[in-house]
Amino acid sequence: MKKNKLLLASTILATALGMNNLASAEVNYVKSGVIDGAKLEIHKTIKNYDDDKVLMPNVIFKFNIKPDDSVVAGKKEEKSGLDIKPGIVDGLETSKEVSYTNSDKPNSKDKYTYFDFSQVKFTNVGIYRYIVEEVQDTVSGIHYDSQKWYIDVYVVEGDNGFVPKYIVSSKALETKEPVLFSNSFDTTSLVVKKEVTGNTGDKTKNFKFQLLLKENAYFSAGQKVSVTITSEKASEVTTATIGQPLIFELKHNEQLKLDKLPVGITYQIDETSKNSDSYTTTATIQEGEQSQNSYVLNSDKETDKSPDIITVTNKRDTQVPTGVVGTLAPFAVLSIVAIGGVIYITKRKKA
Repeated sequence: MKKNKLLLASTILATALGMNNLASAEVNYVKSGVIDGAKLEIHKTIKNYDDDKVLMPNVIFKFNIKPDDSVVAGKKEEKSGLDIKPGIVDGLETSKEVSYTNSDKPNSKDKYTYFDFSQVKFTNVGIYRYIVEEVQDTVSGIHYDSQKWYIDVYVVEGDNGFVPKYIVSSKALETKEPVLFSNSFDTTSLVVKKEVTGNTGDKTKNFKFQLLLKENAYFSAGQKVSVTITSEKASEVTTATIGQPLIFELKHNEQLKLDKLPVGITYQIDETSKNSDSYTTTATIQEGEQSQNSYVLNSDKETDKSPDIITVTNKRDTQVPTGVVGTLAPFAVLSIVAIGGVIYITKRKKA
C-alpha cells in the first residue's frame, strides 16, 4: 500500500514540477534544475581561469545551507497543494567545501560537492525550503559569489517514514536552474627596469639582480611563475620558482616582467651589484596609476591588483681632477715671466 502511495505522490509531484519523464530529471538537472533524489549538487567554477600559465591559489570555498525562516506559515504551493515549510536541519550536514590547489589547471576549474537530505528527520509531507550561500571569505585577489539560492525539497511518505523525493533549486524563487557558484581571481604584473645615467655610466654593462617570490599559505614553495627578460634585440622566457632566488642580469633599457603574477604573494627585488664601481644605485616603484615613490632594494612588497613598475638607476659621474691644474699653475706663471724676460733683454740689445 505504501509503495502505491509513494508512486502516486511521486507522479503528482512530477506533474506539478513539469517533469514528463521521471527518469530524465537527474540526467537533465543542468537543464531542469530539478533533481530526482535526495542529493543536492553544488557546482563551483572559476569563470576567468583559462590560462594554464596562471597559478591557481590554494583556496577553500565554503557553502552553508540553512532553513528559510522567511516562509509564511500556512503557505501552499499552488500546483501540488503541499505546505511550504522552513527546512529541517536535524540529520543534515549544513556546511560543505570545495578545494583548489596550485596544481589545478583550467581543465579542473569545475568542481562539485553535495548536500545529502537522505538522513534528515522530516516530520511530514510537504515542501521544505532552504537557502544555500557561499561564505564570503577574505583571501586576497579572490572574488566571491554573493548569489543566494533557494532550495525546495519535496518530501513524500515512503516505506520507512518521510523521504525526500525531488529537489528544486532556483534564484529568488523564479526560474528553476542548477546551483552554480561562479568565482574569479585577480592576477597582476611586476616590471623591473634598468637605467644607467651619468657622464661615465656604462650602458653596455650587465648589472646583476635577484628576484625572490616568497611562499605563503596560498602559494607553495616550488611552484613556477613565468618570467620574460626583454632587451632591444630579443626576449627570453624563463620561470621563477617560489621560495628560490632567480638570478638575472640587465643592461641599460632592459627589463624583467612577470605578467601573470598572483595577487597576495610577497616579492623582493635586489641589485646584488649595487653601489659598486663608483655607481650610486637608487630605485623607485610605481604602483598602478600612482606617482613614483622610493623603493628600498631587497625589501618586502606584497602584490595587489595594481601593477608594479620598479626602476633601478645606476648613476656615475666623473669630474676632471682639479688638483692637476692647481699643481701646475706656479710653473706656468714662472714660464710666462721667463719668456717675458727673454723678450725684454732681446729688445734692449737690439736697441
